[in-house]
Amino acid sequence: MFIGRTQEQKQLDAVYISARNSAVVLYGRKGMGKTELVRKFSEGKPSVYFLGRELSERELKFQMNEELLGGNALLPVDAELSAPSYFETLYAAIMREGFGGKRVVVVLDEFEHIAKGSTEFAEAFVKLLNDVDLQCMFILTSSSVNWVENDMVKCLGMAARSLSGIIKLKPFTFVEMVNRFPKLSIEDTICASAVLGGVPEYLNYWNEKKSVKENITALFLSKNSPLFNETEILLKSELRELSAYNAILSTMAKGNYKLNDIYARTGFSRAKISVYIKNLIELDLVEKIFSFDAAEHANVQKGLYKISDNFLNFSYRFVFPNLSHILARDKADPYQAFVAPGFDAYMRECFKDVCSEYLKIMGKYKKLKADYTNWGSWYGKAGLVDIVAGNDEGKCLVGFCRFDSKRVTVSDFADYEELIHSAMIEPEEIYVFSKTGFSADFNIFAKRQGVVPVELSDL
Repeated sequence: MFIGRTQEQKQLDAVYISARNSAVVLYGRKGMGKTELVRKFSEGKPSVYFLGRELSERELKFQMNEELLGGNALLPVDAELSAPSYFETLYAAIMREGFGGKRVVVVLDEFEHIAKGSTEFAEAFVKLLNDVDLQCMFILTSSSVNWVENDMVKCLGMAARSLSGIIKLKPFTFVEMVNRFPKLSIEDTICASAVLGGVPEYLNYWNEKKSVKENITALFLSKNSPLFNETEILLKSELRELSAYNAILSTMAKGNYKLNDIYARTGFSRAKISVYIKNLIELDLVEKIFSFDAAEHANVQKGLYKISDNFLNFSYRFVFPNLSHILARDKADPYQAFVAPGFDAYMRECFKDVCSEYLKIMGKYKKLKADYTNWGSWYGKAGLVDIVAGNDEGKCLVGFCRFDSKRVTVSDFADYEELIHSAMIEPEEIYVFSKTGFSADFNIFAKRQGVVPVELSDL
């Protein structure tokens, strides 16, 4: 099922209809749907597709020629036989597909395996783009975020100047998740997002006919589960020293967000931890938390880091620390043993992101009292204000998020007011989000005080 990616399709369309040959880099971690997006975009257009893979350059040239042109693979291997050039193969493939006068889409999937250490590819690439006899658009895809963002330009050299655009695919938003799972309840969709992180490939494993518990058990809590080893596969594809990253991520997943706490647990030097965290931030797996308006207030927590990728966070929170038990199968109900005790607390963190997205959409359609340009949270020594938004005029909005089986009461709101006071915020508007709803007295109180209660059905 192909859902979303509307903006990315528009970007590709704009490049395709341009008057000259062009090239776009489309990248994102494994599972983001790059190949599906390219397949959708290429429908009805003449196209050429080749998957780069880890081979010697000589063998890669033979492979490309054989797959794109049906090169004679039955010839005996001859040490003196020269491999066909990238230019010759791609030129012939483009000309063969472009007889109808339409621009040919040339997809080089996982192209880092072609471009790494090959000056010939870069030269052929530029020569093809500059050839007036051709009508082509190159889409160069890669699952190696680290390589694209740090090494690609160096590998391509001057050829990098010929790129018309670079598009990074990110996880689905919650709105896209709702479209992806039209039969799921809002609560279960929020849970699916919190567990799988909006990665399209992972979403294909989620069974809409099963409960959240059944899905988590099937996907994570046995040796043969399809996502049991996925975090290791993901990290190994981008990073070295997996043992160090495992130590840092598992520590952060336990709620140790301060650099000193990570240092105390892992024993790594602060300098080493900072380097590893920087690498994880570059991969969009970890984020540095800046508490809202932290520069002016002394009662906030500073220098915090947390896992920003929901899939990684869930895996390190509930699966990684219980691997021995999962493999030993010593619990009759692994979900109840490992996940259930901490799931509500975990879901509050993820629910906050959904509520923030809701408010931003409300702001886009002018449904809020002000235009808020800065969004975040307030992490204080007294607790957490889940959502804080502000603007240059000093106007603020705050939001509190509750994802458990209890209704929000007036007494709960008294705790929220104490946090607002500790944060030294004077909000223009206050939103309270609750999975289970609100007590009758709270609804009366909220209407009188101008507080906006939001239930799941409102989302």
